[in-house]
Amino acid sequence: MRQEDYLELLIYMVTSAAGLPGEPRIYGSLRMIEASERLCGLMLKEDPGNPDLAELREIIRAGKGKTTSNEEGFYQMLQDAAAKLTDMI
Repeated sequence: MRQEDYLELLIYMVTSAAGLPGEPRIYGSLRMIEASERLCGLMLKEDPGNPDLAELREIIRAGKGKTTSNEEGFYQMLQDAAAKLTDMI
């Protein structure tokens, strides 16, 4: 897979997760953002020195655990991740 293909898929998953906060218990958003984190890891294996990918993965790691304890913080993480992706393209 080309790097551009990974990035396109990552953009789709993160923006989809950001659009799902109305789902009960936000389970769909959490699953999508976890998949996004995993994809970041795959991308970093191919491009280990990419600071943007590393920062994006850290944004996700730092905020995904807020799903049940701080929903507002979780939603903010989704917005921050989407904004970071916008900066990357």
